[in-house]
Amino acid sequence: MMVEENLENMLVNEGIPVPNVWVELEGEFLDFDKNNQTLKCKFPVRERYFNPLPTTLGGIIDSWIDITMGPLTVLLGQKAVSKNFSIKYLKPVGPSIKYVTAVAWRESIDGRNSLYKGELYLDNGELAAVAESDFVEIRKS
Repeated sequence: MMVEENLENMLVNEGIPVPNVWVELEGEFLDFDKNNQTLKCKFPVRERYFNPLPTTLGGIIDSWIDITMGPLTVLLGQKAVSKNFSIKYLKPVGPSIKYVTAVAWRESIDGRNSLYKGELYLDNGELAAVAESDFVEIRKS
């Protein structure tokens, strides 16, 4: 979760506030489409993300999609946090993959609640994972 003071600490990368793990995972913004409410980001695949098989850990895959959804909520004018997150893994992200691309979009909004969906693509264009998350807007105190 992004804390209030992090909103002031925006990265040079498009000036978008991001969670601290964004820096660790070396995220790069590719495209934001306000009309279609989508955000596309790119992440390098690093050997340190692999389990012994070797494929990328599920938690890293989750993070790539989640930290694409989170900044999108801010870009769409919300201060929201994930209420739940579900993912389906379709293809492994192994050593031959150099980068992945995460695409997230807001599917619907109802008051303080929004449904976001996301997809993760391998560098060869294959779909590797699909996810969705309910976000709830933080109440103003």
